[in-house]
Amino acid sequence: MAKLFNVSSSPHVRSEETTCSIMMDVAIATAFGVFQFGLHALLVIIATVFACVVSEYAFEKVTKRPITISDFSAVVTGMILALNCPSEIPLWIPMLGGVFAIVIVKQIYGGLG
Repeated sequence: MAKLFNVSSSPHVRSEETTCSIMMDVAIATAFGVFQFGLHALLVIIATVFACVVSEYAFEKVTKRPITISDFSAVVTGMILALNCPSEIPLWIPMLGGVFAIVIVKQIYGGLG
């Protein structure tokens, strides 16, 4: 019974899965989305990822913070946002959503962690 209660700092559940393997799962989901919904879905993904990466870079450059686009969190944000949009959506809508997600939601509230 004592093993059921674990009093320790988070994370309480650990996994052998790495950040790289999680990012690979997102890439596989992206490839399946393009296969399923066509090339316009690929354009939506590319435009959204581009908007997320550029907005993160620009915000960090303007605020003189370290550039963190190499951690691929902006890329994954763009992919997840794009995969939640309809495949025939006008490109400016997910791009605007990507800028909002990175600048307002991520960067202003402290970035990752």
